[in-house]
Formats: sequence, C-alpha cells, structure tokens
Amino acid sequence: MNKECPVTQDLLPLYEEDLLQPGTNQFVEEHLKSCQECRHIAEQSQIPLPVEVEHGGGSKKMMRKITLKLTTIQIFFVAIAFILAMGTTVMNNNSGFIFILTYALLGAVTYLFYRSILIAVLLAGIPNFVWNCLLYMTDWFGEFYGGNFWEAFSIALTSVIIHLIITFIGIVIGFCILKIREEN
Repeated sequence: MNKECPVTQDLLPLYEEDLLQPGTNQFVEEHLKSCQECRHIAEQSQIPLPVEVEHGGGSKKMMRKITLKLTTIQIFFVAIAFILAMGTTVMNNNSGFIFILTYALLGAVTYLFYRSILIAVLLAGIPNFVWNCLLYMTDWFGEFYGGNFWEAFSIALTSVIIHLIITFIGIVIGFCILKIREEN
C-alpha cells in the first residue's frame, strides 16, 4: 500500500458516480490500473473499471450496426404510421375509430422511443397527410372527393388534424409514463 492508495480509496465513491474532475478521474483510473489492492476494492464495490478502448475499425463498425438498427426501427415506425393512415380511411365505416385510437398508441411509443414531440408528430402526421392527399385529391382510388383542390385539401388537412390531436394524447401518455419511471 503506497501513499496514493488511501486517497484513491476515498475517491472511489465519487469516481463511481462520475463526479470527479477530469484530472482527478484520470489519476484514479491510472492508479486502479497499477494497484492490485485498490482494483480489488473497486471490484468488490462494483465500480466499473477503466477499459482500454481499441482504436481502429471497431468503433466505425459498431456505429454502422447502431445506425442500421435505428434506421430499421425508423422505417418500421413510418410503415406502421402509413398502415394506420390507410386503415383509418379504408375502415372508415366499420372500425375507423379503433384505428384513430391507435394513433394514441403510436404517439406514446414514438415519444417513449425518441423522447421528441416533433419526431412523434412527424411520424404520425406526414404519412397520414400523404395518404389523405392521395385519397382525397386524386381519383386513383375510384372517386374524387372534393369539388376542387381546396375542398379536397381541407378534407385531407382536417383528417390529419384529428389524427394529430389523438397523437398528442398519446404523447402526453408517453410523457407521463417517463415521469412515473423516473420517480421510481
């Protein structure tokens, strides 16, 4: 046991909470690398030990994997939003209200995942608006709903606004879930 051991052992709780200045943090990490006794104390208190980071292609490979996973999840969310947008209009007479309520679920899940109101609104609103514009402003699906462009545009916009209101309810639910989890 050298003179640095008592100091390092006193700093271990602060090191665990990442409350040390960068210079002090480096001192503790260097000491833990060189001192078997302090390293053993740190292991028993379940403090994560400093890890040597490999330089090179490892981090780039890891970032590509993370980016691929996030992109896949984002595509999944957009696909779900598009399916919901189509479902609310296709099932308008039968169970359209149930599809509208799923926007609350979509809003909650996207807010919980991204923790961003803007992204949740965009994921719910853009596919819905595109689908409604295709449906109400073109005759691709058999009938043209509006007498003119502005009438069809107002129908599409009204539908999007209704869906976004339901999405905001979901966002509020997601926000409440996060607050409850933080308190526990």
